[in-house]
Amino acid sequence: MDLRQLRYFLAVVEYGTFTRAAAAIGCTQQALSKGIGALEQRLGEHVFSRGTRHVELTRAGRLLLDHARTIHEAVADFEDRLTDLQTGSEGLIRIGAGPSTAGSLLAPAVIALRRQWPRIRAQVSGGIAQELLPSLLARRLDLVVSLHTLGDDEVDPRITGEVLLHDEYRVMAAAGHPLAGVRGVKLEQLLGHPWIFGRRLGAVEQVFHGAFRRRGLAPPAHAMESDSLEFLRAMVTDGGHLTLLPRRLAQPQLRQGQWRELVVPGFAYRSPVRLYTRIHEPQSAPMAKLLHNLRSNAAAWAHGTG
Repeated sequence: MDLRQLRYFLAVVEYGTFTRAAAAIGCTQQALSKGIGALEQRLGEHVFSRGTRHVELTRAGRLLLDHARTIHEAVADFEDRLTDLQTGSEGLIRIGAGPSTAGSLLAPAVIALRRQWPRIRAQVSGGIAQELLPSLLARRLDLVVSLHTLGDDEVDPRITGEVLLHDEYRVMAAAGHPLAGVRGVKLEQLLGHPWIFGRRLGAVEQVFHGAFRRRGLAPPAHAMESDSLEFLRAMVTDGGHLTLLPRRLAQPQLRQGQWRELVVPGFAYRSPVRLYTRIHEPQSAPMAKLLHNLRSNAAAWAHGTG
């Protein structure tokens, strides 16, 4: 049997006669009768007892009815989900996110997206731009949101980068650190304390070290490095280390009073947060909505309302 025959069968059951069933589903009565006949021949049983006005189900017909309804519902569900997949309202969006963007920018954007398209799934991979952009180019990711720590000549021309906002790097210390209450911390004062940095800071590290060298000083020596944000936070909070972080990444500790920003004359660095996508890439409706959400969240942050 085929799906069209089952559709004819269910239509006759619903409308009671071949004539009304044919009119309801938009086919000729001859085509419908031929389809039912082929179904009965395939089963080796009659499914209807033809009466003068209404057809009635035979025992074989009643047995078929339950299965036909299940099959019809399953096929209809498949067709709906296939349409969702083809239009983009169901599927998977693969996102690369830097540590300073995952919670503040990306999570609210994904939450808003799934309110509109609950079937959309997001697969989020963490990392820094240097690690994530090759996966974007290789189509293992669909977009990347990250601090831009690369030179513009290091970004493949097949990738486009849109600046969402700028984040300011600051020297951070625990609230109980000896420098926490000092106004206008001098570069010399930073050298007498242990440091921990994130891994592969790129341009910000060059600017930071350059501030020391312009004063004839060597940058902090024997500094620790970690790509674990939780470890870094623990070393600052509990280990008395200084660190260099984007302000938004330190917001939880600053709001709770655990950390303090150190104002260091002679050092300032603002890094762009960029949204990276493949150039000239067609976008599904959910993908376009996610990009819109990211831009809206970035605008709110930039105006101090995020």
